Amino acid sequence: MVSVIVGALAVGYAARKLRMLPDSLSPKITRTAMRWVQPPLLVLLIWGLEAPGWRVALLPVIAAANMVLMWPLGAAGGRLLGLRKPQAGSFALSCMYSNMGLTYGAFVCYILLGEQGAALGMIWCLAFMPMFYTLGFAVARRYGQEGKRTVREMLLDAMREPESRNPLLGLALGALLYAVGPTRPAFAAEVVDACVPLSTAIYLFAIGLSLRLTSVVTYRRECAAIGAAKFLVVPLLGLGMAWLAGYWAMVDRSLLQVVFIQSATPAAIMGLILAQLFDLDEQLANAAWLTTNVAAVALAPIVLHIAAGL
Repeated sequence: MVSVIVGALAVGYAARKLRMLPDSLSPKITRTAMRWVQPPLLVLLIWGLEAPGWRVALLPVIAAANMVLMWPLGAAGGRLLGLRKPQAGSFALSCMYSNMGLTYGAFVCYILLGEQGAALGMIWCLAFMPMFYTLGFAVARRYGQEGKRTVREMLLDAMREPESRNPLLGLALGALLYAVGPTRPAFAAEVVDACVPLSTAIYLFAIGLSLRLTSVVTYRRECAAIGAAKFLVVPLLGLGMAWLAGYWAMVDRSLLQVVFIQSATPAAIMGLILAQLFDLDEQLANAAWLTTNVAAVALAPIVLHIAAGL
């Protein structure tokens, strides 16, 4: 886990600092991975789920509830810190949206539970895009300038653009094969074991290319508050909702463990995208993303230890 997360980030960062690769290459690498690497991997992961049961369907519901509950809490935190509207918007969005995909959350689930964990982690992620294009846009508009495109236009773009469309198709095809298809071939497990770390490394290498450290000092107070929200408040909310869903009473603890891991994830890069679109404070969003993701790498062994003991 450390070699993939820290190593890929460090190599990407060093490649830019040593001028071996330009940071403009970062979004191209990410788009390529989203188009061609993640979709077939999602097919294999969902296809290979082991009799998950109806309670699995509650995972994205809990994920969405986390985002909804963190909106007023993030807004209250911004007021307590005395932030102006553009800063307060970036602060609230950073509290709401988390790095739950293969770039962190689902990968940590894979480390603890194998491909079953990665599959459950990606099912948790089903809530992200609908909540991003609905609640995320509503919150961003509340704090910033009106965006250039409507939510309907953005949703249509999400279905047209291969970066968002292909992973959704991969999830759908995997679910179809799981429901009515043949048994997944035995060799697919070896493919998954090779491709999950590879996919994570590709994403994090691209992120390393774009890392900027200068904004952290300016927003150190806000970053500390967002870190407390991401690693203390959200996990407590997630565990509380897992209790309501009956996960604590189950003999198989995998669903409870996935909820805890995915609730203890750092800020998502999508908060920076909303800040750019609605004229919020981009530097605060960048600083929040950077500090919480670096902190998450350091905290990952603790998160895994707690999850394993649940």
